[in-house]
Amino acid sequence: MSRVLDTSSHGESGNPRGRDLSIASDDAGSPTTARQFLKVLRNPRQAAALFNARLRIRGKARLPLSVRPIGRIRFRADGDVEFGQGVTLVGDVVTIEFVAYRGSRISIGDHTFINYSSSITAYKQVNIGRHCLLSHHLLIIDRNEYGIEQREVAPPAAPVIIEDHVWIGSHTIILPGVCIGRRAAMGAGNVVTRNIPANCLPVGSPARVVRQFDGVSTLSGLQSIGPGRTAAAAEGFEPDGG
Repeated sequence: MSRVLDTSSHGESGNPRGRDLSIASDDAGSPTTARQFLKVLRNPRQAAALFNARLRIRGKARLPLSVRPIGRIRFRADGDVEFGQGVTLVGDVVTIEFVAYRGSRISIGDHTFINYSSSITAYKQVNIGRHCLLSHHLLIIDRNEYGIEQREVAPPAAPVIIEDHVWIGSHTIILPGVCIGRRAAMGAGNVVTRNIPANCLPVGSPARVVRQFDGVSTLSGLQSIGPGRTAAAAEGFEPDGG
């Protein structure tokens, strides 16, 4: 079942028919949640977007108040989709897509940024860590997909794990069973077919490590990706004016 979250002022209405599903929220009694709620109320546009989001996300998705959805986000969620605090989703140019098949789980860590035209599909598990930057036209999938008549010959799903503070360039494809280590910086146009160690720069198809570095110093400018950040715009992580 597909649902579209449209946070634009003239977004299309979702299909009103379908199963009733709940959205888990933050602990209403926590001071952090209270501050986030007041911050949202001060910004009518953000308040409208989040209200729209909670109406239109039809799945077992956890959507904290601090999540910042922009534009169109499409969900096909018979499995679980969970967002951490401060996640930013920019689907204003091309829709971002999350597909979670029954029994699967997609987890997005705190303060991670996902740009437009990204597609994340889980048959089993896709886990993206905290403070990651995912550029546009990105594909992440945990199982090779076949035509309907060939599904019985498809290999089993293999979890995709992206650790904290990872930077992934545009038009990258991440294939099943891959683990990307902390603070790796992926070049644009990679096809990732095997595990990538921490603190390195892989490029190519298939992606190969061409440089090792000190992750703290090299990616220090990419660790803060709150609503006011613009440091990644030049590398294609934000649309113009984003």
